[in-house]
Amino acid sequence: MTNLTTGAFVCIVGPSGAGKDSLLAKARAGLADDADVVFPRRLVTRASNDSEDHDTITQAAFDEGVRDGAFALHWQAHGLSYALPLSVAEAIAGGKVAVCNVSRAVVPQVFDLFEHVFVVLITAPPAIITERLRKRGRESSASIAARLERNRKLSAVLMPDLTIMNTGPVEIGGERLVSFLRRAVERTKAAKADV
Repeated sequence: MTNLTTGAFVCIVGPSGAGKDSLLAKARAGLADDADVVFPRRLVTRASNDSEDHDTITQAAFDEGVRDGAFALHWQAHGLSYALPLSVAEAIAGGKVAVCNVSRAVVPQVFDLFEHVFVVLITAPPAIITERLRKRGRESSASIAARLERNRKLSAVLMPDLTIMNTGPVEIGGERLVSFLRRAVERTKAAKADV
């Protein structure tokens, strides 16, 4: 059932290795003075690392949070558990635009949870994604191949509001994301004014 909310949820989606966290960092810096936009951190059952911006949670704490309704959204992917804190729903209820990196598989659930939803796909050609994932050194060649196939299938059914092909300087993709988020704030304010 859709919640009537005054803010909006911006789903940042795309394959691992596309550079989502790099563009999010640029957008966060570019919108640091804009109180209408928030960038909640994900909770992930993986230790912190240089290539993914998140807070670490144990599997036991994750399971408890799911059981107790402590998360605005949660999902599992690639053998890991992910969650967004309830502060995301609270920010949206308060009129904010919450920008979150989520799995493409949960986008339909986001549309069920929130009234105003935008989807931004950040991607790159398979060869670039493969090279970026290899440089991370966290996955086998078979795992990388499986990720690329999953990316092909999920992207085929996604209808994003914005697609950023992240192959150039991070400043270019970051500015495209900032511009889109500013428009999302304006659209959200206009929708509130019409109520």
